[in-house]
Amino acid sequence: MRFLLSFLTVVGFAQAQTGRFVPAVAKVRPAVVSIVTDKLRRRTKTSAGHFPIVQVRYSGSGFVLDTSGHILTCNHIVSGYERIVVELQDGTRYEGGDVKVVGRDPVTDLAVLQVGPEKPSVAAELGNSDSLRIGQWVAAVGNPFGLEGTATVGVISGLSRWGLAKSSGPDFQEFIQTDALINPGNSGGPLIDILGRVIGVSSFRRGSREEFTGIGFATPINLARKVAEQLIEYGKVVRGHLGVNTQPLTDAICLALGFNQQNGVLVASVTPGRSGEEAGIQPGDIILTIDGETIPGVRWFQNRVAGHKPGDSVRLSLWRKGKVREVSAGLKAWAVASTEPHHAPLGKHWLGLLVRDLTDADRTRTDAEHGVVIEAIEPGSSADDGNIRAGDVITEIDSDKIDDKETFDRIAAKKRRHDRPVLFRVLRGRNAFYTAVGY
Repeated sequence: MRFLLSFLTVVGFAQAQTGRFVPAVAKVRPAVVSIVTDKLRRRTKTSAGHFPIVQVRYSGSGFVLDTSGHILTCNHIVSGYERIVVELQDGTRYEGGDVKVVGRDPVTDLAVLQVGPEKPSVAAELGNSDSLRIGQWVAAVGNPFGLEGTATVGVISGLSRWGLAKSSGPDFQEFIQTDALINPGNSGGPLIDILGRVIGVSSFRRGSREEFTGIGFATPINLARKVAEQLIEYGKVVRGHLGVNTQPLTDAICLALGFNQQNGVLVASVTPGRSGEEAGIQPGDIILTIDGETIPGVRWFQNRVAGHKPGDSVRLSLWRKGKVREVSAGLKAWAVASTEPHHAPLGKHWLGLLVRDLTDADRTRTDAEHGVVIEAIEPGSSADDGNIRAGDVITEIDSDKIDDKETFDRIAAKKRRHDRPVLFRVLRGRNAFYTAVGY
């Protein structure tokens, strides 16, 4: 009996909470938009040995940021498009010259569009993702499978999920995890709280198109807001860089150093000629604070630095051999290879890959001693359907070491005659993995 009463109490509470989403969804729905893009893709090999190029239609979502017509969505929806159509909830359609891609940021998979000349009259209210708690009720609103204005309800099941970004550059991306259903077509739509405020941008879900795992991910709105502001102002995102590699403090490291505090990050290396070296930071230093804020961990510190613009100055407290000192560092720009999924002309390259030799910057970024950098990928090619991206470094093909582009071209010439997948060993950042690319 006690169990039954407890169960009914929980059910009643859940029904009350989900019922409160009716006005919340009604509040945000007028600001939610449908986005349809046409892209060129290469089909699999036909019996005649051809790889036909076809136009494929993709659908996604977005939401109105302001009454100037700016719309926030996901970059993967609009990158490489041939045609784009935006439709408001009231049926107003924009296409051709009425839709402008203001800017895209592949690193966080965000993009800003602008529509006109007739501007939307309703904009979404943005919330504060820093105040979110696990267990909090949320709703994902969007256009899954082209079904406009769909809302799914769930709870926040995780916060600050890292290492899930699909770009090959530095990982500035964190995600909100939710069991609110995020289906294909939801990407770019708002994740809202119970008051109808946008607290995240729906991005993707874990699992295949056919299965439901109950795990979806959204970009926190506080991060998305900063990215959108830069895209609107500059057309791109510029990030500050200190030029130091840091690692977490373990109990053993603290004991060995004689450091008895809980927070901070350990400087593992300092890049020559960058801001950290100029400020006098040394390997073995512990960075305690930035601009007066205590540093809880490596990811937090990296993102706090990247949140500044090049030219900004930050104040740092350093612990070195038992003494604390204060330094100021003028930040420079991140010097990394572009993570934009550049596309090569169709039909020209083996497996759709355009590659180049490593530069010193690539070697620093990945610690690669040999290999080639993927510079561009043909849309719809075998490589485009695989798990590799522009900026990745290919170090081996079918266990053959790739020294440089000359080696790559020589092996590619041999492999062209083979009608089977090839196995690549790939570096993404400093992480190595294997992936098979088929024909």
